Amino acid sequence: MLSVTKFNPSAIVQISGNPLQLSSDLNSKVEHLWQAEQKHRGKALFNGKIISAIEITHEKILGRIVEYRHLIAQHKHPELFEVLQIRPVAVSGLLECMDGIIFGRRATSMTQDAGLLELVPSGGLDAHKLIDGNTINYRSQILLELKEEIGISSKAITNIKPFCLIDDIESHVIDIGIALTSSLSANEIKAIHRDTATKEYSDLIVVPHTDIAQFIADTRQQLVSTSIALIENFQWQPCLKL
Repeated sequence: MLSVTKFNPSAIVQISGNPLQLSSDLNSKVEHLWQAEQKHRGKALFNGKIISAIEITHEKILGRIVEYRHLIAQHKHPELFEVLQIRPVAVSGLLECMDGIIFGRRATSMTQDAGLLELVPSGGLDAHKLIDGNTINYRSQILLELKEEIGISSKAITNIKPFCLIDDIESHVIDIGIALTSSLSANEIKAIHRDTATKEYSDLIVVPHTDIAQFIADTRQQLVSTSIALIENFQWQPCLKL
């Protein structure tokens, strides 16, 4: 179940100085679950730093830095949310170009939502790379994801506008919905993705603005739920030709 609220374009993400405090018993349990997951998934699993929301308003997300292993433990044992309270903060983009809205079909090799359609780009906030004082530059994060996922440079983006928060009640993930406008055509975006991007998406689909409602109706069962929420809560202002 998703809960969607407004997030103002000027809103910020700040980090609290209060670290996550765990008892020795709980820390041991988290570490045991982490080691088991590492053994199962191999060395590719890295215990990085993520942002977990503490307080949320239309103007600000206040979060703390936590370890990825805390999220893994909570995922494996959902009842641990009562004590860990991990609410990961991520960014989810809605990319417009002159020809419409960009959707990506997730590659069949992906471990999550393989084969489904979603808006691009998206990703979790990286606490190591983006902290400036106590403020997270989440706009830089969405541009980084855009480059990594479909190969589009920030130079091709003419506007970035946060517009909503999506709270996944089950997974506890908080997505910042961000509208992106590109000066590129659909053909240019597809060519860049084909030539330079990673293999996260097997292909891209560009849906004209006038066809969005019918596209959502026809493909709803194939769409990631967060993308449906973004579409339904976006105030449509189609790109104007420059």
